[in-house]
Amino acid sequence: MKIPVQNIYFLLLYAWDHVAEGDEAAVAAHGHTRLQDLFANVLADTTARLLARGLDRGYLTEEEPVRGVRGKLDLATTLKRNLTAQAQTHCRYDELRYDVLHNRILKATLRNLLDLDVEESIRARVRRLYRKLDGVADIRVVSRDFGRVQLHRNNRLYDFALRLCRLIHENLMIEPGTGEARFRDFRADEQQMGAVFEEFVRSFFKREQGRFRVSRPHIPWHDAQGTDYDLERLPTMRSDIVLESPERCIVLDTKFYHEPLTSRFGTRKVRSDHLYQILAYVGNRTASEKHGAPHEGMLLYPVVDEAFTFDFRLKGEQVRVRSLNLDQPWPAIHTDLLRLIEA
Repeated sequence: MKIPVQNIYFLLLYAWDHVAEGDEAAVAAHGHTRLQDLFANVLADTTARLLARGLDRGYLTEEEPVRGVRGKLDLATTLKRNLTAQAQTHCRYDELRYDVLHNRILKATLRNLLDLDVEESIRARVRRLYRKLDGVADIRVVSRDFGRVQLHRNNRLYDFALRLCRLIHENLMIEPGTGEARFRDFRADEQQMGAVFEEFVRSFFKREQGRFRVSRPHIPWHDAQGTDYDLERLPTMRSDIVLESPERCIVLDTKFYHEPLTSRFGTRKVRSDHLYQILAYVGNRTASEKHGAPHEGMLLYPVVDEAFTFDFRLKGEQVRVRSLNLDQPWPAIHTDLLRLIEA
């Protein structure tokens, strides 16, 4: 499924809760057709803003001989090296520096982009920004580094930048034998795109409508019986999204498949396992909350060509199956999503 590059960016902005970072007109004006060009350009924009407002700094511990005493005196090392004869002492002290982990990750990602096939004008810009981070160590980033970064609420722009860095890191591939770097087009990865699509839809409804409360609650197994040991072995039921109002409750599950419908004897059909799953969600939630709003289930699939709309009444439950065309201008996607939850 080849979703247009600019729409991938908007999906990520919502999924990461950074919609304010996106400028629809600017993204459309660049007309990127490759993900590596888009992300390199966006990371360059973000880095330039960070530099303009001043890079974040942190206290790093230094340990070296100094004249006099600075910070904490290391007497044992001072005597061992006979530093007093040189009017020096060995000290440990904290110094405020730019060489913190999040800046290191940013610099390493810019360096990695220089190894990729990106537009020459973007490459030149990335190179200039990389050189401006001369006070930051050049490291080899590993996945666990992203979990070690500690940001505070005043560093929101860093959160966006590091999400971009992580996305680039996870999809940077080194060709065996040649060592050549390339960027993997993750639009073909159903698992990665499925997670993005789910987060996008949930964040979109939280942000763009006020009628429903949006949550992702656990759904209990209604009237489940057995020993405590046996009941603990029941799988957890948790729909991707639940939209609740006093009048209506929509249990919504997102699915990302290159072929959302199956084909049997020439007829396109809804996937049976998806129907069983949404029925289990809706049925158990309805039975557990008998006095709440009427419940209905919805399966939502992204498509770029074949649109479909199906409505079923199964075991007394209303189930809707909908597609969302992601190969259209962003305002049309926005409108179509809101129409999904209209009464």
